[in-house]
Amino acid sequence: MNGAHSHLLINHFPIIGLILGILVLLIGILAKSSVTRRVGLLLFLIAGITSFPSFKTGENAEHYLMENTIKGSCGSGTGTCTCAPGSAEKAKHELHEYIEEHEEAAETFMPFMWGIIALSALAMFLEWKKKSMALLASIIVLLLGVFAAYFAREVGNSGGEIMHTEIRKGKLSRSEDHD
Repeated sequence: MNGAHSHLLINHFPIIGLILGILVLLIGILAKSSVTRRVGLLLFLIAGITSFPSFKTGENAEHYLMENTIKGSCGSGTGTCTCAPGSAEKAKHELHEYIEEHEEAAETFMPFMWGIIALSALAMFLEWKKKSMALLASIIVLLLGVFAAYFAREVGNSGGEIMHTEIRKGKLSRSEDHD
């Protein structure tokens, strides 16, 4: 398994966990169910915890892509570049720009996940101890989660743009290419 594969295996957990956490915690708050709120908070904790390996494996994925992607897309599958002069360098530079955009989005997203881990753990403790502040703590985690979801979308979308040229900003989709 290479660095890109490791990153792709783990990188969906923080985003999906965040979305599920928002839904379950919202249901728990509206239904006034402590058990459901705890499940939602646990989902937030899982999302936060899985964001660390997702972030850390990104560097290895970058190195793998920069070393291997252009070689494989330029030739006839032989690994040798038969592209027009300068096109491999241009493609590599473009790929690096998309990777950097994704990395910057992930760096912006991470502090929100640290906050979610800390506040979710605190809210779970308050729920467990049946403290009066438990509901307020859950609402704060929910609001932070909704705010973090925006940044999660940015991370996920910019990550998808690295290899899925059809979703890149300013590019025609495949269906528009054939009209």
